[in-house]
Amino acid sequence: MSLNPIEYRPWEGKRTDSSNRFMVIASKVFRHKLESKWVLGLLILGTFLTFGFSIIFNSINSHEGLTSESMASQMGDGLFFIIIIILVSMICSDLISEDLRSNSLVLYLSRALKPEGYLLGKALGALMVLSIFTILPPMILAIATTATQSGDDYLASISVIAQTLVASAWSTIFMVPIGLMISSLTPRKTYAAVGTFMTFFLLMLIGGILSSFDQNWSLIDPTFVLSRSYEVIFGIDMISGINGGLLALAIGMMLVPPSLFVYWRIVAKGVGK
Repeated sequence: MSLNPIEYRPWEGKRTDSSNRFMVIASKVFRHKLESKWVLGLLILGTFLTFGFSIIFNSINSHEGLTSESMASQMGDGLFFIIIIILVSMICSDLISEDLRSNSLVLYLSRALKPEGYLLGKALGALMVLSIFTILPPMILAIATTATQSGDDYLASISVIAQTLVASAWSTIFMVPIGLMISSLTPRKTYAAVGTFMTFFLLMLIGGILSSFDQNWSLIDPTFVLSRSYEVIFGIDMISGINGGLLALAIGMMLVPPSLFVYWRIVAKGVGK
């Protein structure tokens, strides 16, 4: 009786460059989140409630052109911020917490993937999903308003479209670091989702209470900071009583410390701490 040797067929695909492996993580996050009926439903419902009526109204009614004030007002609507907060809570909830629960973070980092690449892939995937709501609807509104304007000053409207793109991109980036930070604190995605939402809610509540003593205390509220950022981006006058230096400090505090904390958590968990 003869023995047949085990034959292996060589893999004929192209090996992914290690520097681009974060894109594999990002695309996986993007596909996974869009498969969620809750995320997809909120993206559709949120778009319709915040921009749908404005797109239809501006397209069928006479208007001179697109203005910075109108877009800043549209994007500064409280409902827009609430939808962003809910989306960030849902999108970021399991990005890191699930890897902590399953201990798969060690497997990620055992490959030729550095903590920076892991974090970049997770963050980029979240940003891609969130941008469906934060970038596409505002840009559609801006372009539709410009395309149907009755005035001749298209250059001014195009300038506002560019400002809208910057403001939309900023809206996408601003709240994700806090969402990732909360996700890295617990192996339970439910706790992460609720924790993220409550963090934003408490900051909004505290900022609103303390603003009665000094308007600058409102800068504790991420939605207030985002709204004031729109005024800067669109080049319109900021509400009185707000210190520009404190606004910049508030932006830095909401972006840098959460990002550094998440990076530290990934490095620590990657070595088994």
